[in-house]
Amino acid sequence: MTELEKTVTLGRGVVLAILMVIGSGLLGLPGLVADVGTVQEVVFGWLLIILAAMPLIQICARLGKKFPCSGGLFHYAREAVGEWGGYAVTALVCGSFILGEPAVALIGGEYLQHLFDLPDFGAHLLAFLIITAMALITVAGVRLVSFFNYAAVAVLLFLIAALTFYNFNFFSSGLAFSIQALGSGLSAILEMNFEAFDPYSVWEISALLFWAFLGWENMSFGIGELQNPEKNVQRVFWLSFVLVIFIYLMLAITSIGADAAGIPLSGASGLVELVKFTPPGNLLIWLMAMVIVANVTCWNFASSRLVYASGKEKVLPAYLGKLSKRGQPMASILSMYTAFVLVLLGTYVFKVPVSSLLMLTNQNFLFLYGFILLSYWKTETGWRRWIYSGLSFLSLSFLVSGFTWKILYSVALTGLGYYGFVRKTRKNRKEEKAASRTHSEL
Repeated sequence: MTELEKTVTLGRGVVLAILMVIGSGLLGLPGLVADVGTVQEVVFGWLLIILAAMPLIQICARLGKKFPCSGGLFHYAREAVGEWGGYAVTALVCGSFILGEPAVALIGGEYLQHLFDLPDFGAHLLAFLIITAMALITVAGVRLVSFFNYAAVAVLLFLIAALTFYNFNFFSSGLAFSIQALGSGLSAILEMNFEAFDPYSVWEISALLFWAFLGWENMSFGIGELQNPEKNVQRVFWLSFVLVIFIYLMLAITSIGADAAGIPLSGASGLVELVKFTPPGNLLIWLMAMVIVANVTCWNFASSRLVYASGKEKVLPAYLGKLSKRGQPMASILSMYTAFVLVLLGTYVFKVPVSSLLMLTNQNFLFLYGFILLSYWKTETGWRRWIYSGLSFLSLSFLVSGFTWKILYSVALTGLGYYGFVRKTRKNRKEEKAASRTHSEL
């Protein structure tokens, strides 16, 4: 087989998109952002990142409709800057997945560690088991991934309902506090009085929360398997966006209320403190781990399709672009699995925090959104080109504004992609000259 089958329906596409986005972001970020700033700064961080994501979602939906193939971002980048863009996107996305998926697994490992009396390496051991389960589910195929995802979405909705219902006092106080914080914050901005909150903390929270909105661009790698893409691409993006925002805000508001009441929510597994107020607590932790496994499996689905498409285009070694007899990109799945295990080992040896992995991954995706924006600008016409491009440029400018030396990671990956393109071009020219010489001698 050389082409992936169109087995993803509208329902499967929406569920796949939701699980690509929701998981570690929902369960890990409330505690991580609580470490960064005040409750008021967290409220503004959520508001700004939701507004910043909307034009980017529209652009991803429009490009997905124009390029309904498994290459996704790879093809967008080639439209944006030429052939080398595909190489740069491949390097950036591989560099993001290689850090991001182990980070998701580590968040799941931290949650599960609360159930077991394990030594310090326990979270990493559990993360390894999550990565292994993810690979096995992906190998089994789209149908099992979809079934598992449907179950995970049902579990996720139950989790949100349980955490909100049993902590409704936190939800109601969090809603009131959020409204009050927005009102006082807007007044302070109009008066140019920043004593109530630190603008840099708001940026840092927004940049960290950007992790919560990663995933829709990864859907571009699965659109090649989406049925009736002319109608369903737009529906998948916007239906999933509305549902994701609803789910995020329900838990975010509850977390804000708990934080304001003095409940400690710090760390990647901070929501465990809310679980203590929610019967039956240990069952909810198991369910949270299930959602995270589904989330990391969706990311693995996307990463395996990218590597497969890049191998098929000869950007990566050609063997990665081949399918097994069952129609699965086995070589790409197993190669990524090996990389994930090595990263987990490295984070344990060098004591790398989860938040650092998330921030490095986030800034890579800002570079990727830059390619997406350029591609949209080149392929769109009319008023949409100006409105959505302008709003997206403002969003990206805001998010990228506070990164310091860590941006070198993204620059290095882009440079690595460009170097791969130059090297491949030189090799092709040498082969063409050699072939021409042989032909003339004959």
